[in-house]
Amino acid sequence: MRQETYEYLKSKKQLRAFVRQNPIWYRKLTRNPRDFQGMEYEAKAYFKQTFPHKVQKMNQSLEMASFLLQMYQGMRQSD
Repeated sequence: MRQETYEYLKSKKQLRAFVRQNPIWYRKLTRNPRDFQGMEYEAKAYFKQTFPHKVQKMNQSLEMASFLLQMYQGMRQSD
């Protein structure tokens, strides 16, 4: 692996962890050391940090808050 590629990974903790968990990227970066964009996209998908994942997480949080509010209202009415 080239030194600049190694330094880039060293500066990005999450990408370094991704490459360690997906060793095929060592080979891909050795062959094409400028393929950081592809690796970053794959890492975001792996760690569920893409926009659709964030929307899904927000939706789940809202559903949980709605459920808790309904439970609270049900408890207040029964008192």
